[in-house]
Amino acid sequence: MVTLDFADRKVLIVEDDIFIALDLERVMEDAGCRVIGPASSVERALAKITDNHIDAALLDVNLGPELVFPVADRLSAEGVPFIFVTGEPRTVPERHWTRPVISKPYQVPALLEALAAVMRPN
Repeated sequence: MVTLDFADRKVLIVEDDIFIALDLERVMEDAGCRVIGPASSVERALAKITDNHIDAALLDVNLGPELVFPVADRLSAEGVPFIFVTGEPRTVPERHWTRPVISKPYQVPALLEALAAVMRPN
């Protein structure tokens, strides 16, 4: 099991379902993270990335009428680790196949384990 101290780590949440977003926010805060967002659209997420230092991100694939992949591409270009948290894991494009995918409904221990794994020091 990978362990990591999440204290003060800034985690961006990109999720358009308010109930899931609030639950993710609670889970991250309970783990000691500082939550950035949640952002419910690509535009809002990109603005959060511009305005904040991000240590990692949790990305829902489907944000209403749009897909999150411009956000994933930006995070990837900036070297920020992220996890897809989605009900549709098969929609992830090939360029992001190496990224972890946590299926909804997610289990908190699996989510935290995946987050710790992507945030571990190199």
